[in-house]
Amino acid sequence: MPIKNSAKTGKEPKTVKKIILISTAIIILLAGAGGGYYVFVYAADDDNKTAQVEVDTREYHYVEIPPVVANFQVGKKMRYVQVTTSVQTRDEDSKKTVEKNLPLIQSELLLLMQKSDFDSISSVDGKALLLKDIEGKILSMFGDMPSFEIERAMMTGFVIQ
Repeated sequence: MPIKNSAKTGKEPKTVKKIILISTAIIILLAGAGGGYYVFVYAADDDNKTAQVEVDTREYHYVEIPPVVANFQVGKKMRYVQVTTSVQTRDEDSKKTVEKNLPLIQSELLLLMQKSDFDSISSVDGKALLLKDIEGKILSMFGDMPSFEIERAMMTGFVIQ
């Protein structure tokens, strides 16, 4: 009957476990180093590409559109809404175009407000929607001019009575 060396068989599984553990640690370290290399080398190239975006350094111009007052029949009461808006642009020609056409813009904004519902205009979401409609209306009025640009329209006054 062969005699087994229990000391030798007891050490064998421990050394195999150590080898597997060390191999796994080395693989994890190499994967981490490769991932770090990729992030620093390739992601840095992407950052450099996006950093080349041109920033518009032209000065802002603001044109205030005189207040527009619209009346609404709510039940048996007559209600009034006064909206004052301003337009922000960086283009001098667009500023002059808006200034020259203020009566036309006021007229179009009055018609736009009359199409709105009084209850919706008095809510925060309704005001935001009205402002978006005002901006869209101004842009569409001068859409045939390729150089016309406005950054945004702003509501600078709002009164409900």
